Amino acid sequence: MKRQGAGVAVVQGGQVLLIRRRDNGLWDVPGGGAGPGETPETTARRELLEETGLKVGALSLVGSFSHPHTYPDGNVVHWDTQVFIAPWAGGEPRAGDDAADVRWWPLDRLPDEVSDATTQYFTALRGRA
Repeated sequence: MKRQGAGVAVVQGGQVLLIRRRDNGLWDVPGGGAGPGETPETTARRELLEETGLKVGALSLVGSFSHPHTYPDGNVVHWDTQVFIAPWAGGEPRAGDDAADVRWWPLDRLPDEVSDATTQYFTALRGRA
């Protein structure tokens, strides 16, 4: 199965906001699958709000990534994900929806507990932030 998705890396003073996924316990940028008729930007904003309670201003594309994701039930989905970057616009992040935890991480000390796809996001993000 192939799906479209989007995520947003919120940055503030050399840090990026990450969520710990409920399904696999790995750290990731807030994001998820596109709903019917959603643009990647709309998907990224909706997922950020659902998973962290935050809203942001202007989004800037970091990159587009194709990758498989294996869910705990063994289902494999091939994702085409657009990842954006946005400056923090205020508010206190809280874990919600698919996020078990949320926290700020220094860009020079990002967690190792991430998927291969998120490692690619981090590489692209370090080049942009």
